[in-house]
Amino acid sequence: MVMAVGIIGAFSAKECLASSPGSGNLVQMVSKTRLDVSKGDIKIGPYGISGISPEGKRETQANSEGYHITGQTSTYSITIEEGVSTEILLENVNISQVDTDACALLIEETSRGNVTVILRGYNVLKSGSHCAGLQKSCNQTTCVRSGSGCSCGTLTIQCEKYQEGHVCDENCGTLIASGVNGGAGIGGGDGRKTNRIRIKGGHIAASGGYGGAGIGGGYFCDGSNVEITGGEVTAVAGEGNVALGGLEGSEKNLINGDCIVDAGSMGGLETRRGILLNGNSGAIHGVVHITKNGAVGILKDKELTREDGGRLVLPEGVFVTTQNTLRTVSADSVSENSGLKSDTTVSANESDSGETPGAQQENDGTDSASSSAKGIYGQTLEQLEVTDQAVEGGIAGTWSWAEEHPDKTYPIVDGTTSYTRVFTPEDSGQKEIRVKILPEISYLETTEKAKILSPASPDGENGWYKGNVVLEAPDGYQIFHSRSVGWVEELLVEDDRGSGDYEYYLREVGTNLTTGVKTIRLNIDSRPPEVESATVTYVDGSTRIRVKGSEDTTLTEQVSGMGRFYCLVVPEAKARVLSAKSVVKNKYTKDNTVGEFTYTDISPGTRCELYVVAADKAGNLSEVSTQTFTAQ
Repeated sequence: MVMAVGIIGAFSAKECLASSPGSGNLVQMVSKTRLDVSKGDIKIGPYGISGISPEGKRETQANSEGYHITGQTSTYSITIEEGVSTEILLENVNISQVDTDACALLIEETSRGNVTVILRGYNVLKSGSHCAGLQKSCNQTTCVRSGSGCSCGTLTIQCEKYQEGHVCDENCGTLIASGVNGGAGIGGGDGRKTNRIRIKGGHIAASGGYGGAGIGGGYFCDGSNVEITGGEVTAVAGEGNVALGGLEGSEKNLINGDCIVDAGSMGGLETRRGILLNGNSGAIHGVVHITKNGAVGILKDKELTREDGGRLVLPEGVFVTTQNTLRTVSADSVSENSGLKSDTTVSANESDSGETPGAQQENDGTDSASSSAKGIYGQTLEQLEVTDQAVEGGIAGTWSWAEEHPDKTYPIVDGTTSYTRVFTPEDSGQKEIRVKILPEISYLETTEKAKILSPASPDGENGWYKGNVVLEAPDGYQIFHSRSVGWVEELLVEDDRGSGDYEYYLREVGTNLTTGVKTIRLNIDSRPPEVESATVTYVDGSTRIRVKGSEDTTLTEQVSGMGRFYCLVVPEAKARVLSAKSVVKNKYTKDNTVGEFTYTDISPGTRCELYVVAADKAGNLSEVSTQTFTAQ
């Protein structure tokens, strides 16, 4: 992504040009406290701050108008404490903590404060081990099975020029943010979710460390409520996560505005309006207004299709071609008659529909021809078996793939992608013939299959796994599934997937030939059961306790099933807090597969404490259920 940046001149200590979030006004009389991160750590709290001004003065007074931060450092960082709502103007800030374990800019975990980061100039946030570049985590526990709702505040990132209807150009501020070892570029730290991030403008490039999203969740975690409504945004995933959003569980992520987003993979994302890019191509969603410099810069040579009735409103000096795709080019690279002119609204043409394998004639001449192709998923166009029929009338010429497919690489097969064959007559006076074909694709047949690499044997009971499982591709193959990013030799199946037939694909290394879906049975039950009830009754002088338990089926109904119950009764005077493992190991504990216990040695009138633990067949233990009763 091309990022041209204009640098605005320095302001005095009492600056007067700044934007207020959501105000729609560019100029307001406000006074932010100026701080220089190159002179020391900056900590912003609800009642006071710690930082040094560019003039060397120690600042301690909190400022409701916000803070204007400058400086370059590899020693110091910025921290915004829990509950603080503030506005931060970053001007040419460069923080590199790559050799430490510190975060360049940290919003304390699960903070309820709303933080707005305003970009001026060129800003870089490179964090240290296990941190996101700009870290905003929303769970104090690791993401797996946290189960907690998010009550954290919102992080808003915007350029200094932001106001309603603003479309970013080369003068908007820039932010480069990178995480390390599980940290996202912007979002969650190592093993942390994120929630509520809004990007309204600016040139932003965010890259995650291993397991972290570009913008979204940290190490193998989800990211939700990430919304992009403006600016030019590039998100690059760390291995094992997605570029934008997060893994399974991510939701309500949205692209909706005059924005250009380059992200190779996404989780929980909906695109309503904007231009979404992936490599050399992209899609226009809704009506998008793009500036002249944006159109000939970020979009130059990108082939765009129209999605959801998309339209692109181009400014003066930018042309488009109007066949089956839109291609933006600089004004001086096309002839006068090759495209539509300034400020033209380009509506979606009728796309091909109802197409079946075989040929679709595109030329309007009398000559006709047809082509067909067969191949195996993973081959390039050049590797397909193509049958080109002779042109009627015996016209001599050659067949080739159209230049609209310059790399000749066959993309992921979805059963609907068609390609164009071109017949070029030897006689220059004859018309070129173009034929659109939908190749017939099969899958690689092989008996090879993935095997379980770790744990070496089930870590639960009765053949069940109680945590993550790693699959290994057979020799000469790579493995892929819907939650992985790219093809790998070893594939992590997280314990939150539950039990069942796990689907994956294999690809032959070297040829890229790919199998159809394969399955492997994985018995995973990592969720503990619950004690639903424990009923005390009295029969013929004995105390009878009946226990009922249930499994957690919120992920899958294919659970291991209830295995046994543990019941411990002690005099109330000896009662104390016990863990599930302590109850199970206590010498007075009775275990029973049917959940019915009878005690004959409890004297009437004795006040007792009852401890009950349920265990499923995988060996997961419930929390301890306790109650007090008086024996009769």
